[in-house]
Amino acid sequence: MLNVHPMQLTHAPEFRIHLDDDQVILHGSAEESAGVILRGSVILNCHDQTKIKSISLKFLGVTNVNWTEGVGSHQKHHRAERIILEKDWTFLELKKKAHHLCQGQYKWEFELPLPGNLPETVNHEMGQVQYRLRAYCDRPTFSMNYVDKRIIKLTRLMLPSCLELNQSVAISNVWANKVAYDISLPSKVYCSNKSIPISFDLLPIASNLRIKFIACSLKEYITCSTLDHHKTEGKVINHLRDDRLTMNPTTGHWTKTELLRVPSEPNHFNYDMCGELIQVKHKLKFTVALQNSDGHISELRAAIPVVIASMLPEDDDNILPAYEDAWRSIPYHAETLAHMIAMGEASPSALSIAPLPPTAPPALISTSDSHSTLSSLSSNSVNCNSFNEGDLLTPEPLPWMGIDISRVPSYATALRTGAPCTLSPSLPNYESITTA
Repeated sequence: MLNVHPMQLTHAPEFRIHLDDDQVILHGSAEESAGVILRGSVILNCHDQTKIKSISLKFLGVTNVNWTEGVGSHQKHHRAERIILEKDWTFLELKKKAHHLCQGQYKWEFELPLPGNLPETVNHEMGQVQYRLRAYCDRPTFSMNYVDKRIIKLTRLMLPSCLELNQSVAISNVWANKVAYDISLPSKVYCSNKSIPISFDLLPIASNLRIKFIACSLKEYITCSTLDHHKTEGKVINHLRDDRLTMNPTTGHWTKTELLRVPSEPNHFNYDMCGELIQVKHKLKFTVALQNSDGHISELRAAIPVVIASMLPEDDDNILPAYEDAWRSIPYHAETLAHMIAMGEASPSALSIAPLPPTAPPALISTSDSHSTLSSLSSNSVNCNSFNEGDLLTPEPLPWMGIDISRVPSYATALRTGAPCTLSPSLPNYESITTA
């Protein structure tokens, strides 16, 4: 009788790229940004013993443009490509004999400094700026190779000091002796899923003039360039129309604030950027339709350039606090703070914390650690109930004790006798340094 054994099923190893963050944010303009480090690892999970010839990783940043102009025999293709950044890693070198990897997980970490002047990611039918990683596991003959790819999205965040963030925009004029208009924006920079408030103030000059509607549109302009040619293409991202405007009978003005929302789907538009082959800009365009006394319709048209960014500085969780706020932040430890307050080294108001309850006993320090730094106080602090009275000595006063170290003392205060300035030699008096 023939014995038939069930087929042994083997699982293919898991081969993948792991990134700490697949969205890279550059802080500041191309001239300001210090860059960022891309960190990650290549992971190989072997369920059985696996033969590997080599394992490598490649990072490639590339920008390219490609479009066609003309019709029929007069068509002309325009194409250009630039490699922005390229980097290769080899984790297992290719040898005559394959590497035998036992069952288990294998991990190879990598780092790549990205300069701050890199162009941001762009996806458009005429051109792209793309960054991607490709991990490749080369197997012996007749074995399936393993490949994994990751797309990295690179965006830019303006610094809080950028003038455009706090710069309002307004245009005012008199059009065709018919209407005086004032159109204003509170800021020049907006991000996705935010509304742009557009304030209109219209004063009719001609008699019997009536406003039929106001139209606003947010338009994107992308310009692709080669060595000898360029093309600009625009598209409307969002628009609105309002035909319900009423005049203020007291002032005679038409005033209204329209809210035009920036779409939340970033796949439908691109953020402002300026690269070697591709540039992306945005404008707000306005149309005010005016009906004259004879029934004829005239249109007032205007435009204001704006910046559409991936996010605003206040939306970034990684922004450091201001210096005047950061000095107040110290590692919190209840016993340490209680001891500092009890010894006069700090006050609850200076530390921006609430005072501890009176029932909390102050922590005590052993005699051998009377000169310990603040970081060691918490680890060496003990409860007063664990010591006898004879086991404790009064700690020596610390140099900064009783002084508000957030303020620089005056020269006269520094010379005052008895001031705890033991960290540096005594300052000379004023008479000793004056020339006779």
